[in-house]
Amino acid sequence: MIKKKGIGVILFWLIIWQTVYIVIGSDVLFASPYNTVCEIIKLILSSEFYKIIFCSFFRIAVGFFAGTAVGIILGIITGVNQTAYDLFKPAVNVIKAAPVASFIILALAWLKSGEVPVFISFLTVIPIIWANITEGIRNIDAKLLEMAQVYNFTREMKLKKIYIPSLKPYMRSAVSTGAGFAFKSGIAAEVIGSPAFSIGRKLYESKIYLETSQLFAWTAIIIVLSIIFEKVLGRLTGR
Repeated sequence: MIKKKGIGVILFWLIIWQTVYIVIGSDVLFASPYNTVCEIIKLILSSEFYKIIFCSFFRIAVGFFAGTAVGIILGIITGVNQTAYDLFKPAVNVIKAAPVASFIILALAWLKSGEVPVFISFLTVIPIIWANITEGIRNIDAKLLEMAQVYNFTREMKLKKIYIPSLKPYMRSAVSTGAGFAFKSGIAAEVIGSPAFSIGRKLYESKIYLETSQLFAWTAIIIVLSIIFEKVLGRLTGR
């Protein structure tokens, strides 16, 4: 029943897509589902496709995991220390509020084009992880901590029995949201920075050469990769 419903939803949006294509009536302005699928197959069969996927995925993953590590450390510090929270909150708010494009352009002045997506993914993830970890620590049941004190729990026992189980839901949410943001911001950085062997560069070239079917194909590939990335991370965090 669920599978039938899923197929029905997909067919509905394919019909909408095809209808929009017919109404617009121009392959330059809008690609059809058929042309997009053909382009995806062509890209998958090309010699450099997997190298492009690997390089883009690697850059974004490095930035994501580095940002997650920093976000967790900062979250723990600010979760247990109000002074640290007051000091770090303005900086995190600046990162959240500033346009990603501004950071990309600034990063291009400081770093090599291949390093920019790593830095941007890193920067985008920190506020999300930080906010969730901080909130999770502050919302730990005080009664559990009192009980741990009464029964003389060691630090390792507190960590294993109280902190990790309490923080798991917050971490899952942060990782899921952060993965999506890391992917989008990382690809945006590739579009502007245009490093060799990157999905972003291919998107930019598709736009320059008016290859709309290829633009749609790369967009579909990005969506699939982003979903896979989120699913894998969801499994790793015990989702």
